[in-house]
Parts: sequence; C-alpha cells; structure tokens
Amino acid sequence: MNDDVFSERPIALVFSGGDSPGMNALLRAVVRLGLNRHKVPVLGIMEGYVGLVRTVKQLEAGEITLEKLKENILAKPGIIGLHARHQYIVNMDHESVSGIIVQGGIKLRSARSKEFHWPERRAQVIQLLKDLNVRAVIVCGGDGSLTGAEVMQKESGLQVIGVPGTIDNDLAITDIALGVHSAIETLVWAVDHFKDTARSHRRVLVLETMGRGSGELTQLAAIASGAEIAVIPEDGYLSNDRIRAMAAEMESSFDRGRSHSIILIAEGVQMDCMSWESRAWVLSQRLAEAFSHGPYRDIETRASVLGHLQRGGRPAPFDAILAAEFAEVALNSITQTTDSGVTVVQKGDYKLVPFGSAPSSDRAARLRRLHALHFDLSGW
Repeated sequence: MNDDVFSERPIALVFSGGDSPGMNALLRAVVRLGLNRHKVPVLGIMEGYVGLVRTVKQLEAGEITLEKLKENILAKPGIIGLHARHQYIVNMDHESVSGIIVQGGIKLRSARSKEFHWPERRAQVIQLLKDLNVRAVIVCGGDGSLTGAEVMQKESGLQVIGVPGTIDNDLAITDIALGVHSAIETLVWAVDHFKDTARSHRRVLVLETMGRGSGELTQLAAIASGAEIAVIPEDGYLSNDRIRAMAAEMESSFDRGRSHSIILIAEGVQMDCMSWESRAWVLSQRLAEAFSHGPYRDIETRASVLGHLQRGGRPAPFDAILAAEFAEVALNSITQTTDSGVTVVQKGDYKLVPFGSAPSSDRAARLRRLHALHFDLSGW
C-alpha cells in the first residue's frame, strides 16, 4: 500500500453546522494551497463531525479495519471518494475542487452530531485522526462548530484551526464571517422584487430574515437594500405599543407622499407570539390592526419568511476572496507554527487569534451606529 498521504501528515478539513455561501470556495482554497504551495495532502471529511463519528463506529463494529480504511482512502481519491458509499474521509485532489468556487452549499456536506458531544466519542474521533497521522484539523462553521473545535483541541493536543462561516455574523471575534456578504446580496435581491409589488399595490411588506439572536445581518441588509425599517433583537422586546408607534411613523410618511414600506424583522426578535408563528406574520397582522383605526385603513400588509433562501446560491465575490484569505492564514499557521485558533478579520487585518479571544471591537456600539445611520437614511 502507498502510504505517502499518511506519512506526509495530511490536514483534515471539516464543515460543521449550517452552510453559508463561500464554503466551497474555502474547500477549493485549502486543497489548492495545500497541494500547490505547501505540498500537504488534504483529507475532506464528509458530513463534518458526523462523518468522523460514523467512521469510528465502522471501526468499532468491525465493519472495517484501520488498514483497510487507509487503503480505501488511497484507492478512491477525489471525485471517486466523494461518491463512494459509506466512505466519509476523502483524499482530495485538484479535479475534485475544480469549478466549485462559484457553487453554493458544501460539496463535502455538513451535519450536526449529537454523539460528538459525548466525551468518549470525541476521544475515539481524536484517536482516529491521530491514527491517520493528521497534522492539523481545519473546522469551518458558526459558534457551535468553533466551540467543538476548541474542545477537540484542548482534549487532543492536535493543532486545530477554526474558520468562521455563518451568515448571522454573530461571532464577536471577527469583524466579518464567511457568507455574510452573499446573504446580504440575496436579501437585497429579494427586497428589490418585493418593492415592485409593494409599490404596485400600496402595501406594507414584512420580510423575516435569519440571524438567530443577532440583528446585524438584518441591519446591514436594510441599509444595502433601502428597506425602510429594520427590527432587530438588540432593540429589545417588540411590544404592541412599539408596533403601534411604528404604524404611526409609517402613516406620517404616507402623509408626506410615501406609497409603500418594506420592513425587515430578524428571526430572533422577542415578541408576543406562538412558537409556530413567524415574526413577520405576527407583525404584519398587528400593523394591519393599527392601520384599521387610522386614515390609512386601505393600506394592505403582507408577510414573507425568506428562510434558507439566504444561505444558498452563488457566493458573492467578497466571500470567495475572504475564503482564500482565511485559507491562506490557516495553511500558513499549520505549516509554519503549532498555534491553534481562529482565522479572523480585525480592522482589515487577516490573522489567527487564540480560541476565546476578546471581541474584535465593540459590536454593540457598531450596531447602534448602523441603526442610527439607517434611520436617517430611511426618513422622509
């Protein structure tokens, strides 16, 4: 058996949690830089931590031996390995990443693993990585994924590099995460289309965005799209009094000649609603009720939940570039140091910082500034 891949100590690349545009660009950049610049093999892990856990369970059940696993990885590289049944570790080559820079989603796929939270299962995964002579692990994902990466590093002593990939941009350690700009572009596209029907029918359209507990994506998209109102979690509880005040503000703008309004509301906004009700629908209904008692009772309200539309599609050029920058920081750290940490952008500087580092800036102050900027841009 040709043992070159394992004697050369490969890098393992894991995508975990939700997808974000630009993750395929990161995969391509890691493989190309690994093979072309550093002469280091890259093992792509199918379905993230789940793929590692499933491989451990295959070994545990005697379905395959370690030597046979290595043989399969070497015998089925690249595209063949990506399509091989029950093979979750793939020796990546140039052809396997060709053309994927413009594709959304994750070619290696991703999943959330409950079993990876078990200490005994993590220990088995760590041993597997060491048995494959892995020199370092790159983990791309959001807050939960990077927390898992930090835990694995502490328990294993392996070099682990986290890459922030989430459209929510809720990782305080970096100014921007992979996928944010693409999601903003998608939201701008959506708002443009909704504006056409809002103008045509004299409507208030309420669009629900993603972002979990963070409103940054919503606020940035509102500024970029020209949406009149952004409702974000950081503004506090969305009471009925606040909704009535919002309706009154819109009525004043109608008095001044505005014919429609677009409202973006983040999914993490706290308000009085049932768990199965969308924030957009509830806000739309309560605005309609407020309008029914005033001079603009003929104004119609409509709601839409944009959902996972925001996570798909071709990545914005900025995210493809960001993926390459993050990959370069990660590969340089792996080949030149033994440092673990997270690749970040801080004040325009691309670098590696330790897990658990302080926030890159006062994000709350930045969001307040953006909120005030948007308010003044939107007012008539």
